[in-house]
Amino acid sequence: MAAHARRIVVGFDGSEPALRALEAAAEFVGYGSTLAVVIVAEERAGDSRRALAEARERLLRRQVAATYVQRVGDPARELVEAARELEADLVVVGTSTGALPGSSVPGSVGGEVVRTAPCDVLVVR
Repeated sequence: MAAHARRIVVGFDGSEPALRALEAAAEFVGYGSTLAVVIVAEERAGDSRRALAEARERLLRRQVAATYVQRVGDPARELVEAARELEADLVVVGTSTGALPGSSVPGSVGGEVVRTAPCDVLVVR
């Protein structure tokens, strides 16, 4: 990871692991860096409204500015694509399952992001 991540992307779906990832990402935001919160609905964009409002409220309480990106599709694929488009230096994701059996890579979305992201990935447990 670069000495100071300048473009940080965090995946957020409103779950407890995503809340931990959001908090960790907010800790990395400093002078000259930006934070983008990516919220992916698997079917309809309307499904992500609550998650968007929750992320915005939490970051406002911490006085952390962010941009919000809403996408529809496969969460891992859309998060990685957003990281590419935003030229992210760091992607932050949460996980609750730890590694898959027989693997050191986190499960589901986090594991796919680790394998395919164009930059460093922080997996928050």
